[in-house]
Amino acid sequence: MKLPLPESQRGQALAETALFSTLVIIMAFGLLSWIPFHRARTAATSAAYACAQFLSQSPNPDRAAWNAYTIAQQTLDADWSATLGVSYRVQVAPPNGTGEPGRCAVSYSVPVFFNGLLGLSNPGWSSEWFVSRSETWKAKW
Repeated sequence: MKLPLPESQRGQALAETALFSTLVIIMAFGLLSWIPFHRARTAATSAAYACAQFLSQSPNPDRAAWNAYTIAQQTLDADWSATLGVSYRVQVAPPNGTGEPGRCAVSYSVPVFFNGLLGLSNPGWSSEWFVSRSETWKAKW
C-alpha cells in the first residue's frame, strides 16, 4: 500500500523536476553547439593537408601555390563539410628554393550558436597548418 505524499513534498518534487529538466535542456544545447566547432576543425585540417600535398608536387613554386590554394578552397567548399556560417582563410607560403619547405595554413572562425542563451563569448580564429617539403628530385624537373 502506497502512502500519499504530503503537499509540501509533492511541490518540492515538482520544483526539482522542473530544475532538472531545464538543466538537461541547457546541457543538450551546449553539446549541440560543439558540433560546428568539430566540423570546422576537421574541414580546416583536411584543406591544409590537401594544400600541403599539392604544394609539394609542382617544380614551379607559383603554380604549386596556385594549385595548393585552389585545392584547399575546393576542399572547404565541398558538400561533405556541412560548415554553413564558418569563415575560412587560406594562406599558402610556397617553397623559396629547391627542397625548401612550404607552408599551408587554414584559419577558421565558427559562429557561436545559442550565444544569447548560454552567454558565451566569441572564440576568435583558430588555425590548422602543415609544412610540406618538395623532394629534391621533383624540384629539379
